[in-house]
Amino acid sequence: MFILDTGRRASPFDLTMAYDAGFDAVVPYENVSPRDATSLTQDAMFSRSPKAFKHTCFFISGRDVKKAEETLKAVKKAMFPPFETSVIIDPSGAYTTAVAIVAKVEDAMASHGLGGLSGKKYAVFGTGPVGITVAEILTSLECVVTVAEPNPMLNSDYLLQHEAFRGVLERHGAYLHGVSAPTQAEKLKILKKADVIFCVAARGVRIIDKEIIKRLEPTKVMVDTNAVPPLGIEGLELNDYMKEIMPGIYGIGALIIGDLKYKLQKGILKEACETQTKNVYDYNYALFKARKLLREIAAPTPKATRS
Repeated sequence: MFILDTGRRASPFDLTMAYDAGFDAVVPYENVSPRDATSLTQDAMFSRSPKAFKHTCFFISGRDVKKAEETLKAVKKAMFPPFETSVIIDPSGAYTTAVAIVAKVEDAMASHGLGGLSGKKYAVFGTGPVGITVAEILTSLECVVTVAEPNPMLNSDYLLQHEAFRGVLERHGAYLHGVSAPTQAEKLKILKKADVIFCVAARGVRIIDKEIIKRLEPTKVMVDTNAVPPLGIEGLELNDYMKEIMPGIYGIGALIIGDLKYKLQKGILKEACETQTKNVYDYNYALFKARKLLREIAAPTPKATRS
């Protein structure tokens, strides 16, 4: 596997996951531009026969989602029959994390009689790669989403200048809204309107405290991805799954999301390693895979028959 990272440093997380999934060699390249990706891809292609090239895989990462997507386009364009192989895109783990969040919430709401994803209003606190990707997935499903920036140093103008946010807005503008929400009053206004709330802001930052939660009406689901104290939602612990923080206010903790994200990323890497077919593993495929994983987990284990 060749890791093409658009940032200055490839993540040990991605390297470790790739080796654990079964790749014999994992080679990282850093500060990769789309132009670099073209030459790197073709150098990898022409060093092997078409049959052997199918044992090569590209993994595209980096915190800049837009640059990662442009790199994906460059890699796909550089390949041609019979030199074609699998490509995975998961910028800073944002795609598998965002998919794990959405899929786990979808599964939790269904299992607790709260319906499906459609017909609900969502609030996403955090404008990093994970937050923007969560918004992208939900708006592609025609859900109404408000993306809130809790950092007092950034305002709503920042969101309008945010390239990834603008991209989502262009594709699903009717369903996406961006606001600044650094104060308690601004957060409360958003929370009151939302049915499902995602806290995907910076590590170690409290976004929602109990005083705000006490002022909310049921029924709501809250998800926190922050595993570094103080956690993003007060009263919600790392391993909580649909815990009733307050009457009718349910919460899902960071390690519940992290467990599905880990299984999802490892499953995609393992599939890419073993199948040796031409596939693009993006967040759309990851959502399909996550839903399949959750169905398998929920399925009853067949009882052994006696002979």
